Amino acid sequence: MQRKGLVAGIIAALLMTGCTQDAGAGEKIKKEEENVEMLQLTIDSSQKYQQLESFGASGAWWAQDVGGWEEKEGQTEQSKRDKIAELLFDPQQGIGLSSYRYNLGAGSADTSNSPAITDPWRRGQSFEKAPGVYDWEKDQNARYMLKKAVSYGVEDIYLFSNSPLERLTKNGRAYGTQGTDDLSNLAPENYEAFCDYLFDVTEHFLEQGIPVKYLSPINEPQWDWTGGQEGCHYSPEEVVAFAKAAYATKQQRPQLQDVELSVPELGEWQNTSLDYYEAMTADKDFMAQYPVWDIHSYWSDKFSKNQMADWLKTQESPIKVKMSEWTEMVNGKDLTMDSAYNLADQIMQDLTILNVSDWQYWIAVSCYDYRDGLIYVDTESHEVQPSKRLWAMGNFSKFIRPGAVRIQSDIEKGLVETVAFENAGKSGDTVLVALNKGFSEERLQVPSGYRLKAAYVTSDTQDLESATEAGEQPVALPKKAVATLVLEKAAEQ
Repeated sequence: MQRKGLVAGIIAALLMTGCTQDAGAGEKIKKEEENVEMLQLTIDSSQKYQQLESFGASGAWWAQDVGGWEEKEGQTEQSKRDKIAELLFDPQQGIGLSSYRYNLGAGSADTSNSPAITDPWRRGQSFEKAPGVYDWEKDQNARYMLKKAVSYGVEDIYLFSNSPLERLTKNGRAYGTQGTDDLSNLAPENYEAFCDYLFDVTEHFLEQGIPVKYLSPINEPQWDWTGGQEGCHYSPEEVVAFAKAAYATKQQRPQLQDVELSVPELGEWQNTSLDYYEAMTADKDFMAQYPVWDIHSYWSDKFSKNQMADWLKTQESPIKVKMSEWTEMVNGKDLTMDSAYNLADQIMQDLTILNVSDWQYWIAVSCYDYRDGLIYVDTESHEVQPSKRLWAMGNFSKFIRPGAVRIQSDIEKGLVETVAFENAGKSGDTVLVALNKGFSEERLQVPSGYRLKAAYVTSDTQDLESATEAGEQPVALPKKAVATLVLEKAAEQ
C-alpha cells in the first residue's frame, strides 16, 4: 500500500508539473503575440496626386472564341462566358473592372492573306465587306463580351487596332515584311482610309449604345511585327504624321468630339521609346493635340520609371500618362501568388512613380502556358480557372473606383508598400492597398483618424477574402500578400 501510494504521488506530481509547464508556455505565446509590433500606417489627405479613370483589361485574342461558350459552368445555370464576364466586371461577385479594351481586327481571320499568323486566337475579323460597306454582324462572340462589360456598368470602352486593314497595308498582310529596310506596313496615302474605317466603326458602336471613350489606332510601333500576330511598325516620324492626320480627320466628325485618340501606345517607358519621345515633343502641333500619352510597362523596372518621371518634369508642356498594357512576360502558366505579387507591385509602381491615371492589364483570359491571363481557360474542355492575379488586381479595381484621387500614404518602416485613394463624393471611402514584400506576416495598424470598414486579403490561402470585422484592428497581412483596407473618417470626439 505504501509503495502504491508513493508511485501515485510521483505520477500526480509529474502531471501537475506538466500542466504548469503547458500553462507557462501558453502564457509565453500569448505575451509574444501581444508584443508583436504593429506597423503604423499614416494618410495625409491634404496631399493629392492624380485622379484615376479606371482599371481595365483587354479582350484581344480570347473574346472572339470565349464569347461563344454557351455551355453551363459547373453545377450553376450560368454559362461559361457569363461566368468569365462576372469574374471580370461584376463589382460584387467579381473584381469590378471599370474599363475594357476591344480589339478592332485587321481582317486576318477573314482571309488566307496572313499565313505567318498560325494561332487562330491572334487573328481578328474586320467589319468591312468593301470600302465603306460593313457587316455589323461580324465578330459576334467578341461583341457579346463587350456588351456584357457594358451591362455591368463599364463606362470606359477603348477600341484599339494592332494593324491596319489588310487591304490598306503595303504587302496585303496584317504584319510587315521581314528583311526589308522599310518595316512600316502603312503607306501615307492610306492614312485617311484607315482613319475612316476606324471612325466609321466607332460611330456605329456609339449608335449602338457602347460608351466608346478612346480609340487607339497604333500599338507598340517600335517593334518589327513581321509575323505571329497582327501588328504594324511605325518610325517615330510616322507616328507623329499619322497621329496628326488622325486628329485632323476626327475633327471633321462632330459625333466623335468626345472620343479621345490614344497614342503612342509605346511598348516600354525608356530605351526604344526615347526616339519617339524626341519626335513627339519636337512637334508643337502634336503636343497641342496629344497632352495625354498611353504607354506600356513592358521591360520597365523601377529605375526606368523614375527616369521617365524625372524626364516628364522637364517638359515645357505638361504631359499626363496612362499605363495601357502590361503582363509579366514570363513563360509558364502560374496560378499562384508569385505572379500575383509581381502584378500588384507593378500597379503600385505605376500609380506612385509615374502618377498614371489609368491602368490596363493585357489579355484578361489566356489559353497559353504563360503568365498572362487573369483567368486561364482550356480551349478543348472549356475549363475556367481564375488565377491569383485576378484577385490581386481586384484588390485595386474593386475598391478604387473611377474618379478617385490618390492621396499620400506612408508606413513607418518594414517591407510593406502602400497606395491610397479617396473615392469620389463627399461620402466616398478612403481605400488603402498594402503589399507585403517581406517573408513574414505583418500587422497593420489602422491610420489615426480613420475607422476600418472592411479589409480584404489576397494571399496563398485567400482570394480577395474578408480579413476582419469592421472596426477591428490590426489587419494581418501574410507574407507576399496584398490587402485592401476600406476606411472612413473617424467621428471626432
